[in-house]
Amino acid sequence: MKIKSTSLLIASALLGAAVMPAHASNDAMMDLLKVLRDKGTITAQDYDLLANAAKVDKEAGEQTKAEVKKVADTALKMPKITTKGKIQVESADGQYTFRPIGRVMWDYIDTDEDGSGQDDFRGTELRRLRLGFQGKVKNWGYKFEGEFNGGETAVKDAWINYSGRFGEDKNRLGIKLGQSHIQYGLNTKMSSKYMTFIDRPLFTDGAVSPARESGIVVTTAADDYRWMLSSGLTFGQHGNGGSNDDQVNRDVQGNTISVRGSVIPYMKDKQHMLQVGAGYLNLSGAEKYRFRQRIVSHEDAKRHIEGGLNSGNDLDGTDGFTMDLFGIYGPLHTISEYNTYTMDSKNDALDDVEVDSYSVEVGYFLTGESMKWSKGYTSGITPKSELGAWQVAARFETTEIEGDVNGTDEIDKFTIGLKYYPTSNISFLLNYDKVTDLTVNGTNVDFEPSALKFRANAYW
Repeated sequence: MKIKSTSLLIASALLGAAVMPAHASNDAMMDLLKVLRDKGTITAQDYDLLANAAKVDKEAGEQTKAEVKKVADTALKMPKITTKGKIQVESADGQYTFRPIGRVMWDYIDTDEDGSGQDDFRGTELRRLRLGFQGKVKNWGYKFEGEFNGGETAVKDAWINYSGRFGEDKNRLGIKLGQSHIQYGLNTKMSSKYMTFIDRPLFTDGAVSPARESGIVVTTAADDYRWMLSSGLTFGQHGNGGSNDDQVNRDVQGNTISVRGSVIPYMKDKQHMLQVGAGYLNLSGAEKYRFRQRIVSHEDAKRHIEGGLNSGNDLDGTDGFTMDLFGIYGPLHTISEYNTYTMDSKNDALDDVEVDSYSVEVGYFLTGESMKWSKGYTSGITPKSELGAWQVAARFETTEIEGDVNGTDEIDKFTIGLKYYPTSNISFLLNYDKVTDLTVNGTNVDFEPSALKFRANAYW
């Protein structure tokens, strides 16, 4: 059977049109129909019928494309919602964000006073429950986080800040107003969510390395935070509502000026780097000042080490200086800090009280992860496998108090720990703390307290 050349022409044209883009296929079809009509292969009536069908198909294709574009444009304007590791809502242009935050920490503690005359402690507690939110509006940011434990409430962070850029290198500038961290010690400022151990070193988060107060903080930093310099001026804290609370508390606590800087002399990448930091702190206008600390858990019945100047006629202000190293080399990390703090006496009959401390911690991920460095501090890690991440760590520390009227206090302590991350937002910690040498009021005592501690930690 012979196949007419016109039939082959029609078949070829239809096949070609089928694999061409929609607009191109419709144009090709119309051209073909015109040729066939002009050659007399199809009648004018057939041409009109086929042309109308092609026109309807073209309009339908254009309408479909318009609908797709409309949906795409709408999607581009929708807020971005992040659910991996946190819940955050962000505007399409990235200018606005809002994120609920919080943490839950449940502890088990078993202490052994080793014959000190104090009662041992054994029990469980809800150590921390914090809820809050943070976000930004263009160049302005905000954060609020409250702590709710044992029926009591406290404000941890409550601030507003401005973030901008300056210079050819787009360096960072930040100004923060409200209650936030004092710009001083490394270990004190690291978040409890990400700490290697359940408790910080003895000298941190207290009188000689204070955590938070109300004031103003100014920070400058490189775009990638390879260098950073921050300074704060804080004004004590408000009272509880009484007519004289505000003034009384400010007189007692005084005003604090703090400065902290850090630089990274070596960084192959964020898993192979070394950061060096230092800080200075000055307190003026306080009526009294003292440092005292429980030594193996915050549930210890007695604070064995203590020193201070407890009279406004004696205290002339305080000065603190700290240096620290933070290094990461693959699964290995180290954090060390030295802190010296002096309570200056204006009474010739009393010596200055000096508190000298240092701590060295080393940790290693058995499963190959690395400690995460973020903007000069630590952050959370993501396990490499569904079986989670395992980390072992050890820390040695010492604190000595000299010049106190009751005599010298000194303590040496080591801590070993095991930490398990089943996910990036949940961790379990097991620690053993042991005092290896203790001097109280100038006398080397024969008891060496210890504690076994466990924590279940969740944060978002």
